[in-house]
Amino acid sequence: MKTEEKNNELKKTIDKLYKTSTEKKKDIYFAIAKELERSRKNTAKVNLSKIDVLKNIKETSIVVVPGKVLGYGDTKKKVVIYAYSFSKSAKEKLQAKAKSLEHFCKDKINYKDVVIIK
Repeated sequence: MKTEEKNNELKKTIDKLYKTSTEKKKDIYFAIAKELERSRKNTAKVNLSKIDVLKNIKETSIVVVPGKVLGYGDTKKKVVIYAYSFSKSAKEKLQAKAKSLEHFCKDKINYKDVVIIK
């Protein structure tokens, strides 16, 4: 995928998050959009092992990564992970538990269970 196509996809995702923030009147979408607007250098890159180690993530948590999930390590926790992108190995390990931020805007979410990892 060319850089220009990636940028257009990112802009569409950010716009969708802002729009959802105003429609649902929830600041969490706004916060995720702000994180995605950061420079590529400062974008979140999270390994699966980090998700497994963090103590504030429980079995019922919904994990949101405004960036990329990498496949190093493994997670034993049965959490749903929403992210802008996933590496190939992370997708293989997570399978059905990996969802895009577009799904985050559409799905019914219990906002008390959401954990944003930066």
